[in-house]
Amino acid sequence: MLLRSAQACLGLASVLIGAGSALAAEPLAPPAMYPPNTWHGKSTAVVRVLNRLDSRVETIKVPVGGTSQYETLAIGVTRCLLHAPTARQDAAAWLDIQDRRAEGAVFHGWMLAAEPSLGILESPIYDVHVVTCEGNDVQPMLPALEHPPVPPLPGRKPDGSQSGQEQDENGGNAAPQNLDVTPSSSGSQADHGATEGDQP
Repeated sequence: MLLRSAQACLGLASVLIGAGSALAAEPLAPPAMYPPNTWHGKSTAVVRVLNRLDSRVETIKVPVGGTSQYETLAIGVTRCLLHAPTARQDAAAWLDIQDRRAEGAVFHGWMLAAEPSLGILESPIYDVHVVTCEGNDVQPMLPALEHPPVPPLPGRKPDGSQSGQEQDENGGNAAPQNLDVTPSSSGSQADHGATEGDQP
């Protein structure tokens, strides 16, 4: 029984090794990624307002370029941006907030969904923060997503042909023994710039 189990394990190991070799022989391209700090515009900002007096929470949708009223607050949105799909999820909106009460709080600036502490309405009554951006795509638009090429396998040329050493091992034409062959290497470097334009 133990002998049969050992033989079965060896057979399974051989199958897995063969499958791993077959998978390793197929190179994969790196994932396509947008440059860091890439944002794109949306037409509507989603804002959440907390009234500390009665603990009531309201979610308000404000169109870019428009103003919405909530109790004594006037909330205007100039821009609303989303992070690129391949980046960490985040939203940023430029808000103009005015509390119409006497000596009410005022805010003009960026609020980020992932880092609400960077933009705060200093009000004893209201707490306002950005939830997300939605709606139609507006400026700035996402740049074209570049797909990296599939890298060649080690020991193979980009056109898929075998190197001279592999040809020798496989019975190919051998190079003359007195020929001094010095391998050479070359590399490439891609430089992705950040998206230009106003960004948070």
